[in-house]
Amino acid sequence: MNRIYSVLLILILSMVSCTEKDTSFVVTNEAVGPVTKTTKISDLEVLFKEPTDSLIKTEANNYVLFEKGGKKLMKLSAKKDDKEVIDHIQFFDDRYTTDKGISLKSTYQDIQNAYTVKKISNMIDFIIVSVEESEIYFIIDKKHLASEVRFSTSSRLEPMQVPGEAPIKHFMFAWPLN
Repeated sequence: MNRIYSVLLILILSMVSCTEKDTSFVVTNEAVGPVTKTTKISDLEVLFKEPTDSLIKTEANNYVLFEKGGKKLMKLSAKKDDKEVIDHIQFFDDRYTTDKGISLKSTYQDIQNAYTVKKISNMIDFIIVSVEESEIYFIIDKKHLASEVRFSTSSRLEPMQVPGEAPIKHFMFAWPLN
């Protein structure tokens, strides 16, 4: 009887270890789903040729990827001086997740638990949270901040001034340009 359980366990472990993980929505320092550092703008139409995807070019040389059914997935923007190089990517779908588990469903506390906060930029309506380990950055609406810092753009924000429960409004990624 133990032998049967052992054989079953080995078979199950073999099947699980052979299954490839779907990386379509994983954001790492090297790739965003099928898009890599070396992907050119001209490669996007071939890369997203699946019948489930729709790639639309906007007037500003941005490309917006929609899923079948119209759900907006991401926007890819070209570098201003080289229209073939992808400058940055903005995510609209909460399935896009960093390799450390952060998505649009995450909070500022989740960011702090997964990354080292490098800088918080204080803008008019939002803050930009940059992290040490990646070129990922997160936008948080200032309406979640205390009033003494919410209405100021000149005050320097410290990580402890951002409430842990503040949700991520936008999530973006930019590869370092060489």
